[in-house]
Amino acid sequence: MRLTKDILAPGRYDVRVRPVNNHSKPLKIYISMSLYQIIDVNEPAQNIKMNVWMIQKWKDEMLHWDPRDYDMINSTILPHEVLWIPDTYLYNSVVMNAEETERYMNIRADSLFWERERGSNMSFLYPAIYTVTCRLNIRYFPYDQQNCTLTISSWTNSKSALDYYADPEVNFASFISNEEWDVMSFRIFRHEYKYACCPEPWVILEASIVIRRKPLYYVINLILPTSIITLVAITGFFTPASTADDRTEKINLGITTLLAMSILMLMVSDQMPTTSEFVPLIAWFYLSIIVIISIGTFLTSVILSIQGRRQYGQLPSLWIRHLFFVKLAKFLLLAVPPPLLTLWEEMNDHPLTARRRASIERFEKIENRRLSRSLRSSLKQSIREGDRSKVPSFAVEGSFVVPPSPNNLNGIDHQHQKVSPINSTNAIGRAKKNWLRVSSIISRKSDQSDRITQPSIRSQQQTDLNLNIISSRRSSEAVTNWENAIDGLGVVSPRQRELPGDASRPPTGGGNKSKKGKKRTSVAAEVNAMKVKRQCSLEWEFLATILDRLFLIVFAFTTVIVTFGMMVTGKVAQWQYEQAAKEIG
Repeated sequence: MRLTKDILAPGRYDVRVRPVNNHSKPLKIYISMSLYQIIDVNEPAQNIKMNVWMIQKWKDEMLHWDPRDYDMINSTILPHEVLWIPDTYLYNSVVMNAEETERYMNIRADSLFWERERGSNMSFLYPAIYTVTCRLNIRYFPYDQQNCTLTISSWTNSKSALDYYADPEVNFASFISNEEWDVMSFRIFRHEYKYACCPEPWVILEASIVIRRKPLYYVINLILPTSIITLVAITGFFTPASTADDRTEKINLGITTLLAMSILMLMVSDQMPTTSEFVPLIAWFYLSIIVIISIGTFLTSVILSIQGRRQYGQLPSLWIRHLFFVKLAKFLLLAVPPPLLTLWEEMNDHPLTARRRASIERFEKIENRRLSRSLRSSLKQSIREGDRSKVPSFAVEGSFVVPPSPNNLNGIDHQHQKVSPINSTNAIGRAKKNWLRVSSIISRKSDQSDRITQPSIRSQQQTDLNLNIISSRRSSEAVTNWENAIDGLGVVSPRQRELPGDASRPPTGGGNKSKKGKKRTSVAAEVNAMKVKRQCSLEWEFLATILDRLFLIVFAFTTVIVTFGMMVTGKVAQWQYEQAAKEIG
């Protein structure tokens, strides 16, 4: 008690005056810090709240006593109100009132008498809860790393009055770890700055704390559930469509999933600051998921429309059938439905067979068109003029030779009568074959519209017709084909000129046999039409199934790539942070 009264006597000590004997020299303040706890990191408000223990030390030259006069008391503890303390202030504090952030305690004074110096060493220890502004960089959220700075200095004294020094390392002996953040480093740096107000520099202590977010919480509670919901939605989108209805509930599933993604994205955005400088990593993730679900919903409607085309009774185009039913079905490990295979066998309309048949027909069509054009002009001119010597005759088998009528082979002119019997017989045979080929060309042209409606049936019938043409025919069939060829060329044959009226037309068949044949043909046509309709329905459904499987694989793979891509990007960002810290260290 006596020591306190003596050293704090009004005539000896004044709390308002800087405690130095020479006021031209600065008073050195030594600051050290211990981090106790990171209380909160407020991303929307962009500030960090932490509990620290502050220690300020300086030399008070006005506080002097001789321990021998006071029972060898070398140190004493005094209230902070009765002593001079530096006006150390946290510049970037959110709370302006120091009484709300710092709890000042007593100050310990250690006498320097035994060091043969005047004064005492002062130790000012107090806890503080600082809330400082911190510009957060959430580009790689939730794999982000933040660097926040505590700016400490005197508010009124420049370096000429108070010269601050600090321990570079912050003490972590009593640190309580945070559940969301890891402290990577906490160091204090001393800088000198000049301000416009004063010519002398100011000493600024910058305590830089580097914290890294623990992403496990966000991965488990946001990222993985979002990916799982997306995969489930995609599976629902591209489940093979039912034959009973159009499965329009897939569209409802897509809309519901989009709503769920929007709610999750709002939950994440509430935890992040409002910024337009960049898009956070997790926002890219949710945007990608929303785009995937939107495209999946759109393609689902496309597949439903493809499945609905079965009601029109038109088969898919040949290249689609070959690409999807032969190539992609094998690649996607999809087997053709047995009913469709049975119809292909019965109709002889397998995509491979149909493609080969189409190639052959296309080649024959081109060849026949070329031959018919070259032959048409020469035949018309030669038959009208009656001069057979101008008709071209080729020795190659299968080439066109203008023959006489099969029933009027004796009516050839004097020039052809001079030909030897062997050559005449060969010429007649070649003439018959050539006129049969002309007849087949005209028959194919007349049946072209019917082949569009039932391509597989008429293709088979045309193939049988060609085989019958190549084989031997009866004399009556040859006559009919010869007349059809002449009629198709627009030329009146000699036989037609001889017969008056309708006598030139071949007699039509009649009787019960003809009626029974027509009835059988009608029943067969109805059966074939039903088969074609069933084939059309099965092929469109199988096409929709293939597209479902294809889109399911593509979108599921895309979702997995987006999820793991975000995680890998975050890990790469953390690795870059570590490399940058090593370079600075």
